[in-house]
Amino acid sequence: MSSASLWRRAAVAIWNFFAPRYTPGSIAPNLVSAAVSSVTVLTACLAFGPKLGMISLMGAMTPFWETGRPLWARVRNSLLVAAALTGAMSVGVLVAPYRWAIVPASVVIIVVVAVLYYAFMLTRGPTPVMVFYAAVLGTYFGADPTVGWQMVGVTAFAALLASVLLLVPLLFAPRGPEERAVAAARRAVADYRLTEAGSQAARLSRNAAYQAVNGARLTLHSAWPATRGQHHQALASDLMATNRALAETVLDRLGADAPSAADPGIGTTPGRPGWRYLLGHALRGNSVEWFTAWRMGLAAGIAGVISLAVGIGHPYWAILTATIVINQWMDRVAATRRAAHRTVGTLLGVGVVWGVFSLHPGPWWTVAAVVVCMTGQYLLFPLNYALALVAITPMALLAVGPSGGAGVAAITADRFTDTFIGAATAVVVTWGTSWAFPRRLVRSQSARAATAIAEVRRTTAEGASFAPEGRRARVELQYELIHHLSVLERAVADDPRLADLAPAEHELTDEGYAVLGRAWQSGPVRQAA
Repeated sequence: MSSASLWRRAAVAIWNFFAPRYTPGSIAPNLVSAAVSSVTVLTACLAFGPKLGMISLMGAMTPFWETGRPLWARVRNSLLVAAALTGAMSVGVLVAPYRWAIVPASVVIIVVVAVLYYAFMLTRGPTPVMVFYAAVLGTYFGADPTVGWQMVGVTAFAALLASVLLLVPLLFAPRGPEERAVAAARRAVADYRLTEAGSQAARLSRNAAYQAVNGARLTLHSAWPATRGQHHQALASDLMATNRALAETVLDRLGADAPSAADPGIGTTPGRPGWRYLLGHALRGNSVEWFTAWRMGLAAGIAGVISLAVGIGHPYWAILTATIVINQWMDRVAATRRAAHRTVGTLLGVGVVWGVFSLHPGPWWTVAAVVVCMTGQYLLFPLNYALALVAITPMALLAVGPSGGAGVAAITADRFTDTFIGAATAVVVTWGTSWAFPRRLVRSQSARAATAIAEVRRTTAEGASFAPEGRRARVELQYELIHHLSVLERAVADDPRLADLAPAEHELTDEGYAVLGRAWQSGPVRQAA
């Protein structure tokens, strides 16, 4: 192979590694989030001084959670996020004096928060990593209790301020989140109706349509108490019509009659299962939620122990990197790529730190650099993870690092070494656990879907489809069907040997939607007839 060919291959590999992948509609909300976070950090620096104020970065990240929610949901959830971040950080500060307890306490927090997050977070949000970050950051700063509790206070201040600032965009579009959610559901159903019946594309599109409709329903419901106005009712009617169109398409593809126009039940969006059901689903031995949580805990524990054994002064970076790489169940190749992005992006970000410190910036110039990096993080994160790390790394190091000389060398070396330890550990755990567990997860989810199908079939046979018992069974079946296809796809991507399971599992999913469709046909009007 010629040298020119090798250079071309290398150039293509580098381009593919750093190539931005634009997600439509991501720029505008991320700019809003960046503005909210930047104003929060600048205000905290003015209130507490630049050195302590920059620690407000953690609380200033609240916009990651809230930009897509209606007004009252935004208020409620912002307060919940603020409480979770400051509570986790407080636990870290309390644990900090007991160095031996830092790793096990971090693992416990990671597992508990991950289970709760993945059990109950049914609409869009970030991963639970920020809560982990708050806790392990507390273990670092809490080595000095005075600084540790000051950090907790600044974080609480920043989270609450960011929560207030998040309400400002709604002054210009008070019903914007609800309108966007209903419009997204309408588009998803229209896309499904255009697919070829029986194809894999139709199955994926059907799943996406159900997710969009259910997400819109949750968004509308979360607008309480502002759910009685005419505009809200118009959006609810629009969503009911969209859900009816989805139901009619499913029934038509089953070769069944469309539901009666007088049947009100067909237009009712199903909602979400109760908290007991969701928690029980997550705590199963072979659930995706539990699998994800204990894998994160395992990777975090191993990375933390290795970092402590090596004698690095910032083991929380190794813990965080391990959980960030493995915080979602993704296939082995994707996880390895994410680890490489994390490592290479951190290395380049360390170079940016050296460049900034070589200019010997004053405190306020450092604040300006942090704000620029924060804005870059919001814009680059949806485009390319490695490029985002080029902004995230200096943002974190400039906020918590020293002001020059040997301190820069030590902290940047620790950052890169811990990142490498955490990323390598996550890759090893991912590959080590992806050999046997994906098959177990598919079988477990398949059994749950079959049970939910049987329950809806029973309530339909008893004429109770739209009684409370039947509605609950339909909600749970829809949840299991959406979950089922997601589990199957990720399992096959993680272990290609499982491709032979796909036909049977697709048949089960089709059967589930057929049973759901027949339940729709047995609405209250028809039962009365």
